[in-house]
Order: sequence, then C-alpha cells, then structure tokens
Amino acid sequence: MIKGMRKWCRKGLPGLVVILGATVPATLAMPAATAAASTYPSSAPIVGLAATPDGGGYWEVAADGGVFSFGDAGFYGSMGGHPLNAPVVGIAATPDGRGYWEVAADGGVFAFGDAGFYGSMGGHPLNAGVVGLAATPDGGGYWEVAADGGVFAFGDAGFYGSMGGHPLNAPVVGMTATRDGHGYWLAAADGGVFAFGDAGFYGSMGGKKLVGSVDGITATPSGTGYWLTAVDGGVFAFGNATFDGRASYTPPAPAPSTAGQRAANLASGWVHYNYTGVNYDYWHAPAHPQYWCSDFATYVWQHAGIGVPTFPGVAGFENWAQANGRFTTSTAGLQVGDVIFYASHVGVVVQVSANGSVTTADGDFAGRAGSQATFASTSHVELNVFDPIYGNGAAGKIVGVGLIG
Repeated sequence: MIKGMRKWCRKGLPGLVVILGATVPATLAMPAATAAASTYPSSAPIVGLAATPDGGGYWEVAADGGVFSFGDAGFYGSMGGHPLNAPVVGIAATPDGRGYWEVAADGGVFAFGDAGFYGSMGGHPLNAGVVGLAATPDGGGYWEVAADGGVFAFGDAGFYGSMGGHPLNAPVVGMTATRDGHGYWLAAADGGVFAFGDAGFYGSMGGKKLVGSVDGITATPSGTGYWLTAVDGGVFAFGNATFDGRASYTPPAPAPSTAGQRAANLASGWVHYNYTGVNYDYWHAPAHPQYWCSDFATYVWQHAGIGVPTFPGVAGFENWAQANGRFTTSTAGLQVGDVIFYASHVGVVVQVSANGSVTTADGDFAGRAGSQATFASTSHVELNVFDPIYGNGAAGKIVGVGLIG
C-alpha cells in the first residue's frame, strides 16, 4: 500500500485463484433458442450479471459461485460446488466474452476462460467486505471495491482515488468504469455517486428519499452517463442515460409489532442525543454521570418487552444472554433488535441491509477522552455501519450476538 492509497501491484499477492477453461458438456449448456424461456435451479441467491460483448447473451452468478450462461454466453467454469471462504458477490466478463471473473466478499478473485488472474485481496485484512468488481477495457486488469468505498487496483487498472477512510452515509454497493478505463464511479446504498479519474459526475439520488436501497451502477456505452438500480426495481438515469422502464418489487419490511422492530425504533430515536442535562437515571445508570453502553442496550430491550435485568457492565449482559439461550457467536442471521457484544462495548442492531452491512445504534459512544464525567457529557448514541463478515464492528472485534428473539 503506497501512502495510504488502496493500490496493489500486479505481482506478489497470494490471493485466491482458480483458472479454468473447461468445455462445458452439451447437457449443461444453455441453448440460445430456449434461454429466454428457461429457468435453472440455483442452490444460492443470484448476486450478479454480466453481458456478452454483442449483447446476445449473459451470465448470472450465484452467491455459492455457480454460473449460469444464457444466449451466446459460453460456460467456462465456476466455483459452484467448491468450498469458499466468503460468498461470491459479483461477476465481470472479459472484452471478447470468452471468460469472466468472479469476486467474493473477502476479495478473492476466480478467473475462468481467457480471463487472467492479476491478484486479489483474498487473504488480506479488509476494513469492509468487497461488494463488486469492474474490468479494464482491454481485460488486462480489474478493480475491486469494498463496502467502505475502498478501491483496490490490479493488473493494468489504475488507482484514481476512493472513499476508503472517508465518512459515508451508506455503504458502497458497486462500481463501474469509464470507457477508456481511466476512471470509475462508485455507488452507495443511499444513491450517492462518487466519481474518480476522468469519470464525470452527472447527478445522484443522494439525499433523496428512496423506497428501496440502491444496489448497483452501470455506465452508458459513451461513458457520459449512468444508471442506478435499486432493490425495489427502481432505475435512475443520469447524464445521457435514458429511462426506459423499471421492474416493480416491494422489499419485505419487519412488522412494527415485533420486539426487534420496537427495539430498533427506540434505539434509533436516541441517535446523536447529548446526555448533558438529561436526568441521569433514565438508563438506570448506577451513579451520575455514568451513562454506560450496556445500560442503553438493556434499557432498549426492556422497553421492547424483553425481561432482561439492568446490566451496567457488558460482561453481565453477555453472561445473562448466554444463560438464557439468547447468545450466539455467529453474525450470519442478524436481525434488527439484536445486540452486538464486544470486549467492552455493546450496540443495538437497527438495520440489516441486503448487501450484508449492518447498522447499530451505540450508546455511550464517541465522547472526548478523559474522566467518565467528561466522556459521558460529550458522548451520544451514534449510528455505525459495518460489514460483520470479518468479525469486526463499530468497537473492534465482535465477541458475540445477543438475540432479541
């Protein structure tokens, strides 16, 4: 890494790689004549799509690495049926359409057909999970982008900047490159767009109310516009991109009557609240001005209908959760209202996004260093967004999860 920039050289990285060029048996090929009307079973959700250069076909990739080819898209292999350290999150095709890359959330890259392997972030520590991959125009390199906006360049891909290390209102969900490969755009779940290199900024949905979060960005062929897509089927066109219609989908929302949603609503209501001047026993704090994070979390659970005692210390709350069947070390099934336990902190989950990112409301957070009185008078409940796939969250390594039920 050079002066903090997320640029990695072409050689010397031991990232994950599988290079295959096997001929698919005729019984597995997806014939062009029937592809449009055919469906094929997948054992995992579809997470990405890439088109052939002539537009006569496309590939779908599933979270388990399985690849499904349609139209004139050839099948060159996949990670389906192979063990993965992290789920696959995207796919990109080579310029001639005779190969493709799969990218996993841990940054591992898998190359098939005539796709070359130029390195990956597989096996390297990441602050946030990788969410997408874009190839250079000549196929001699690619970029990986992470949920925190970090960009990693490999092969002949140039590094033109990133949002890594910068505060984001929502996690980054995808990227697309300019026509000449000298720039790229990043898109965030709230519709924000970030342009780097020779990529022009033509507008965004940042700051606007969305029914469903944005989950992708695609540039126009000329590179003077782009489309944003949302999980509800929404399409937003900018620059010379045209709006030609959209699908319709309403994402399921948690029922407001559930304990988890009540907890999330209550916890979110305290965001950015400064404790100065507040009656100190509203969280049952043992002594003024000790506004502990665990007081906040147990207060939230109590008002959501969970019979948890007041625990000013994190260890006490965690021990109670373990003794009452409300504890797990897995973050795979996080729900709103659950709590994240750290060695000396606990936060309440208020949102779980489709891309895997989690938002917590953390009590007794971000105060000034010094005495407990100084910290308490300057701290507040703060929202924090992170991807728990690597076991880290707002306060470091995740110890476990308290299950609200």
